[in-house]
Amino acid sequence: MVATLRFSSLPIIGVFTLAFTPTSSSLSTHNISVFSGFRSPNRPTLPPQPSGHGPLKRLIIACGRKAFKRYNYPWGGAPVLEAEHRLARRLGFWETLGIGVGSTIGGSIFVILGDTARLAGPAAFISFVLGALVTLLIALNYSELATSLPVSGGGYVFTREAIGGLSSFLTGWFLWVGNMLYAAMNAVGFALIAARYVPLDPVLIAELVLLAFCVLNVLGVRETGRTQLVLTLALISGLIFLSISSLSGFDYANFKPLMPTGLSGVLAATGLSFVAYWGFETIAAVGGEVRRPERTIPLCCVLSVLVCGALYVSITLTAIGMLGWEALAESETPLVLVGSAILGPMGENLVSALGAVATLTSLNSALLSAARIAYALAQTDLLPRGLATVHGRFRTPYKAVILSGAVASLFALTGFVSFLAEAASFGFLTGLLLVNVSLIVLRRKRRHLPRKFETPLYPLTPVLAILACLALVPFMDPTVLAVSLAMGLLGVMVFLFELTTARTREAAIGGFSLASGSAVLLILYILDVKLGWEISPWAYQVLLIGGLIQIFASLFCAIPIGELCIALSRAREPGMVLSPRAAKAVSALEKFLGALQMATAPLTAIILYSLMALLVRGMYRPFLVAPLPPGPTYMPLLTVMCISLAFSVLAGLISGLILVGRRYLTA
Repeated sequence: MVATLRFSSLPIIGVFTLAFTPTSSSLSTHNISVFSGFRSPNRPTLPPQPSGHGPLKRLIIACGRKAFKRYNYPWGGAPVLEAEHRLARRLGFWETLGIGVGSTIGGSIFVILGDTARLAGPAAFISFVLGALVTLLIALNYSELATSLPVSGGGYVFTREAIGGLSSFLTGWFLWVGNMLYAAMNAVGFALIAARYVPLDPVLIAELVLLAFCVLNVLGVRETGRTQLVLTLALISGLIFLSISSLSGFDYANFKPLMPTGLSGVLAATGLSFVAYWGFETIAAVGGEVRRPERTIPLCCVLSVLVCGALYVSITLTAIGMLGWEALAESETPLVLVGSAILGPMGENLVSALGAVATLTSLNSALLSAARIAYALAQTDLLPRGLATVHGRFRTPYKAVILSGAVASLFALTGFVSFLAEAASFGFLTGLLLVNVSLIVLRRKRRHLPRKFETPLYPLTPVLAILACLALVPFMDPTVLAVSLAMGLLGVMVFLFELTTARTREAAIGGFSLASGSAVLLILYILDVKLGWEISPWAYQVLLIGGLIQIFASLFCAIPIGELCIALSRAREPGMVLSPRAAKAVSALEKFLGALQMATAPLTAIILYSLMALLVRGMYRPFLVAPLPPGPTYMPLLTVMCISLAFSVLAGLISGLILVGRRYLTA
């Protein structure tokens, strides 16, 4: 029997595959192969390629078939799994509503209120109303899909059943990454609040909070739902108290003129407010664990949007009526101003506590949703199959939870809240757009699919939702769009990655690591030579060494050291092979390079993340960088850094793991 480490689906999780792929404890190290197609003494060679087509034509044909493939199952839902892979239906109405409302009312309202006031003026409350209406259209579409296909996975499952192939994978990809980004954003948001009272570094606090909620989500979804319900009730009570208390200082003159920035400002604020409403999607993501889904899911989706919309509008009205939109627009923490104006220091502490609770509820729901999406992707082998494993005692997809939490913790190392929020918003927007299209496709192609809830005013409702999603994209920051599109291209690469053979994958990852290491050196050159930014000596040396190690190690992923030695030996003496001692030395060298690569890649990523955040904020830290005056180079350089960073850390970790795990000297 051969244990295979699955890298055929997604490079981003290759470093975690050792822990997440089932293996047999009786296996020896001499019959373990890194890739399923990697030839070994106990593995037959790959079957010959069909004749008549060249390699490029075969790849094009395979991509075409894969891109339009649909995963159809006899019962019209997700694949039927063994009993140990099924999730238990333990969420009732109140737990589901708590998850929906708690994930919707998050830290966003504590951050974006000032920006919406700056864009729309006193009409900011109209922007929240419009945002609620757009979200309600999407929620109605989600309700029909979630009751027709009541399984965990959310939007990915819906698009898979309707369109399949690349479109369904990208839906799951964007929603999965979006949820992990949103979880990281809320962890950092909570850490920034808690750092005012706890003498710990905010990044450390964020990592500890993510660890705690990972454990909570592994223990059981019922415990998750009950925790979410308690946190949500506390949050709603505090926000209602804040709104009522501010009525005493309400001044109608603060609403004149109503639209100082015009209709365009209101629409721009509407696009920004969308990120504050996305939480209803979490209900669909846990649909496979909801009791009586045909009743609970539609009701909780609609109620989540209505309850949160009412709270957002009331908070915006009272805040503007009490302080005026100019004061809110100039503040980074507008609700803290409201609390301080009402109750002084006590009110400021109250708002800080509410913000902490809000970020925790959103973090909890985002992590829950991300794990269920990864679980659904693993069911169809678009992620390693081990991620679909359900814990025997807790009945939760614990491996998917651990992986999602680990990736979110990497994102949280940035400490850059606003960028994480906007990138998450683009991910949700793209995924929801494809889900709305799926409703129309399923209505036409799966007419006999049981629909216990139907979207009213079909097809007007899904068409309006699609147009609304498209209309919000132009209002997003260009830098976020550039980085998000790069993430989308990375998803396409991941999807096509499994079409290649094992040997081709190693060569591809070698080139991947070569490009990312070169990008690190390019960024270092731009910052130090072209911009004259005085990076601290230790940070400069780590970046330089890390980039060089990635370039050096990538050569031995594309051309294994063993093959290179054999080729050189045979050039001198035909038929010569490596001695056992030489083979051991080559294996030890590959492991050393791999360990070095895996150690330097995360450190390089952390430094680049920190430089990126400081660059945008116009700040400096003595141990990292000297101050740099703001200039026009900010955004282009930020875009280059973000794109190269994603490729750099992934390529470094995966190529390092290949070098560590390679067991045979020839393919």
